[in-house]
Amino acid sequence: MPKLEHPLTRGIYESRDDGLVEVTEDGKKGVFDLKGRWHSGELRYADPHMILWVGGPAATGGMLSSGSSMRAGPPRANVPPKLKKTSRRHGDANTKERSSDMDLGLDGKKAVVTAATRGIGLAIAQELADAGVDVAICARSEGGLESAKKDLEARGVNVFTKSVDVGNGDAIRGFVTEAGAALGGLDILVCNASGGSAMGDDGWQGNFDVDLMGSARAVEAATPLLSESEAGAIVFIGSTAALEFLGVPQPYNAIKAALIAHSADLSQALASRGIRVNTVSPGPIFFEGGNWEMIKNAMPAIYDRALGQCAIGRMGTPEEVARAVTFLASPAASLITGANLVADGGFTKRVAY
Repeated sequence: MPKLEHPLTRGIYESRDDGLVEVTEDGKKGVFDLKGRWHSGELRYADPHMILWVGGPAATGGMLSSGSSMRAGPPRANVPPKLKKTSRRHGDANTKERSSDMDLGLDGKKAVVTAATRGIGLAIAQELADAGVDVAICARSEGGLESAKKDLEARGVNVFTKSVDVGNGDAIRGFVTEAGAALGGLDILVCNASGGSAMGDDGWQGNFDVDLMGSARAVEAATPLLSESEAGAIVFIGSTAALEFLGVPQPYNAIKAALIAHSADLSQALASRGIRVNTVSPGPIFFEGGNWEMIKNAMPAIYDRALGQCAIGRMGTPEEVARAVTFLASPAASLITGANLVADGGFTKRVAY
């Protein structure tokens, strides 16, 4: 019987012979039907996506429908185009080699990136560092901060790190202020932290506190610093879950939609202070240790259906999202504010004007 561990809560999701799914989390057990409705047990809330994945191909219904059969030819490898990495620091040996590269105008800038020790957050910090940006990163756990700091410092930039619960107002405000002082100013704020995809009251509160209020509070603390920059920029990380119905209503989707709306409002309110505000909304992103690698290994049929939704024939990578963020955060995107850039390889099918 299919069995998966939730990457955020570490809960164990296991299908049963009677067609239900048993979830064990924090010593509590609950049983749910394939629509995520509670059936029995102490645990009354669980991730509906995990329930669908564990429930098997028949359980996914319309959520991941009609994908793979519409893609011509065999699926391509999940590998993005290779781009040459060069240092952007002034006066280095690569200056002539990179003379034809597009100048993003980022060398010497200062950035804060939240939740940046793995996945998309780390890739954003790395891409900014490669462009010559000094970076401040945070994460809830101190575990990955040391290795991330070493990686970023090896790219030739100054790095400030701190363990922070982004859902704690005082903590996130304090981190942004400390980061500005440590780096000697602030030009870029990237709000990447998310409360995940839990359901029920805890899910609503977690996404509200981290995704929405964490971003709003970070902006509040960063605005005075960004106002002093010649090219202040804020980038929120949204999601295509905010744009199309994915089969199960959940707090994550609604709060990401609120974040996109708040970004648009901020772009108008902060324009007079020289601060641009944009959102990047990724679709399915594949990376080692991430959700989609776990699904590919444990539930290949479900992975193939999701892959079939991607018009380009593969899922995205954190590096591809990071490039979109880096461009929007750079002076090269000086005319762009209030935009929501969808980076999903054609996963969403809406028509947006």
